[in-house]
Amino acid sequence: MPANKNALIRYKTIDRCLRNRFRLWTIDDLTEACSEALYEMEGITKGVSVRTVQGDLQIMRSDKLGYNAPIEVFDKIYYRYADPNYSINEMPLTEDDCRLLKQAVEMLDDDGKATVNEMREVLALVRERLAALLNYG
Repeated sequence: MPANKNALIRYKTIDRCLRNRFRLWTIDDLTEACSEALYEMEGITKGVSVRTVQGDLQIMRSDKLGYNAPIEVFDKIYYRYADPNYSINEMPLTEDDCRLLKQAVEMLDDDGKATVNEMREVLALVRERLAALLNYG
């Protein structure tokens, strides 16, 4: 889950931009789009730095938040998703996610054999993963 609401707004804005294949997106274009989104949604007039957007792109490409976004640079200046159908909002469940959900269901179906602490641990993990998948806090 993004560290704060502003980061989430930036990630969603970058995602929306990179899904739009009818426009070529430079780092400056992405920075401007993020600044505009933060102003519209939060009234923040300070704007976003290029360095912040570069960091956001790096995080989105990584597994840190589970996005693993296939962001590519082409013509040495433009950004887009290598997979035109990709979106951070439509991430499939991983094998680990499925195992975790199965474990939670088994605990709930275990007729009270699981301890309260075990249930809390599993539910915390399920809640954390769902938050990342659904951008739900």
